[in-house]
Amino acid sequence: MARLEDLRFADAHVHSNPVNGLGAAEIAKRFKRKGGWFIALVGLSPWHYNIEEKNYNGYVKAIQLHIRECRTAATQGLQVACFAGFHPADVDKLVSAGKHPEEVFYLGLRVVEYVGKLCRDGIIDGIGEVGRQHYRTSPDRFAIAISIMLRALEIARDNDCLVHLHLENAGPVTVLTLDEVVERIGIDRGKVFLHHAKPNIGLEAVKRGYQVTIPGHKETLRYAFNVKELAENMLIESDYIDDPRRPCVSSCPWDVVDRELELVKEGVVDEDTLYKINIDNVVKAYGVEYKV
Repeated sequence: MARLEDLRFADAHVHSNPVNGLGAAEIAKRFKRKGGWFIALVGLSPWHYNIEEKNYNGYVKAIQLHIRECRTAATQGLQVACFAGFHPADVDKLVSAGKHPEEVFYLGLRVVEYVGKLCRDGIIDGIGEVGRQHYRTSPDRFAIAISIMLRALEIARDNDCLVHLHLENAGPVTVLTLDEVVERIGIDRGKVFLHHAKPNIGLEAVKRGYQVTIPGHKETLRYAFNVKELAENMLIESDYIDDPRRPCVSSCPWDVVDRELELVKEGVVDEDTLYKINIDNVVKAYGVEYKV
């Protein structure tokens, strides 16, 4: 039986920004002080790092900066899974900035090919985020994002990469439509993560063998912990964006730890379940070794 004082915590999806935010070193220090042992660090788009080139070269610069951030977090004593990708919102950002849709389409494909090579070479662990817009957009932009996601899944299949998907939260149909794609591509569902999933989507996803990261908002966790099959199979994320203009959006990693502990004290979740979520499920999903 796990004891409260023995618990260690994982963040299954977090961003860092060494240019405009705290950066990975400070995030890792603060998280480790709260008992953190693992983070999945996901890259940001070039403009978040003040990289003004909205082209392939700009993405390469951003990804290389992010790889340095992953290594920095590891030097602080955390286990780190490193992800880079082409966010579906980038499609809208780039088209709105004046790029032709076809140019954006080929740029996105080229970026995920580059990330796939980094994964194949063991430099990073996965592709992410890629996926579908969760907001209303034009059909051409939506089609571009889906096509980039499909290629990313193919690359992940061929190179044994993990994938973090950014999807709409539209209920079970989100999972059903994804499942059709995954079945045809032939990627192992255990390599595919539904990031920032609501509990109803998360439950449908874990039933089908996907990995699910649930946002660490207290009421969302309260609900998720009360759904046994979800609680036994999910991961928890902060989705911290490291932007001082919007502090702790969607959450700070260290605040998520406090919420988990508060829910233990309230009797909503027990120590054994938190141990399974934060250690056993992370080891299985990310293929890392538990070290403290």
